[in-house]
Amino acid sequence: MLAKDVVIDPFLLCLPNPCDSLDRLEDFIAALVGWRGFIDRPDTCVLMSDAARVALNDDGEYPHRHRLLELIDKFECTFADANTISKVANSILDRTPALEEHYGIDAILFDENSHEIVPALMLDRLKPKCRSAFRDDLLITGLKIDEGISARTIASVLVASGGWRGNPIPEDIAVKANVYDVGLLTTDVSLKTVPPFSLLQNIPVAFSHEQLIKSLDLWSIWDGASSESAVRLSIETCIKNLISSGTSRDGAMDFEIGSGFVHSLHTWGANSRHDYAMVIIESCARIVLGMPKNSINEFRESAKATAKQRIRVDDGALAFRTHLTKKGVGLRLMFWRLAGGTIEFANIGAKGDLEIL
Repeated sequence: MLAKDVVIDPFLLCLPNPCDSLDRLEDFIAALVGWRGFIDRPDTCVLMSDAARVALNDDGEYPHRHRLLELIDKFECTFADANTISKVANSILDRTPALEEHYGIDAILFDENSHEIVPALMLDRLKPKCRSAFRDDLLITGLKIDEGISARTIASVLVASGGWRGNPIPEDIAVKANVYDVGLLTTDVSLKTVPPFSLLQNIPVAFSHEQLIKSLDLWSIWDGASSESAVRLSIETCIKNLISSGTSRDGAMDFEIGSGFVHSLHTWGANSRHDYAMVIIESCARIVLGMPKNSINEFRESAKATAKQRIRVDDGALAFRTHLTKKGVGLRLMFWRLAGGTIEFANIGAKGDLEIL
């Protein structure tokens, strides 16, 4: 299994404000203590920038042991003791290397008018100095993903956060900016694209221990869609997750990975884009379980509504398609249904693409 980079949102270390209930205090503790199992994993690199560490102190967010003790006493919280919570927090803050050193970038000069983080609440809920530091952390991380670090050198980059109190819960943070210059810490680091350039990248985010485990497992197994076996194992894992959450296995079918499927994933960037990968994995898993994420339509011989459904000459398999994304290029998933009911995932392609492999 390849290494994972987990970038810490400073909000994970900030006491709820206001902290007006036992539930809010326990949510904070659960999000933070949930990290305990990942701190010592040899395949996980926990990252926080030096700028974010300083900002937590300057904004008066940390250390907070005295306030934490008061809140635990006020709400008679027995969920965890202050010593345990402090140890987990300190183990995150004391981790090396710092994010800047790990990625070899200490500054990004960008156009303020072009800059955007979505959802904006990721920054808005932080105090000013933490907000600025985390914005820069996201820009640096987005740039490194854009430069291709997630394709081979690591299996995933993930932001670890907590305290999200709205619906829906985001799966990604969109980072956008027009970059004028990049400050490199060493001559060993270079950029494929020379500034100025436009940065637009999605960074996976998790807000709970359970969500974190699920995201890391699938993304690690996916392994940049490096092989048919990696793609198949990702789908099988998702199927198991769906069944364990209450989905019936009664309509489940066998499935195969077609000879051109992995190549098409790389062609459309699904090997390195977390959002594409996750929707493909879930869509395939749901098709296998007989509960598709989106409607399934016949894949016809032409774009005409009256055209016949495609049938593979060799074995009589029937061709089908379904939506993956409805924005942008509008990706579709194409697959064959064999005579015995087995599903063969053929390829992905753009809206209007008439090719099934």
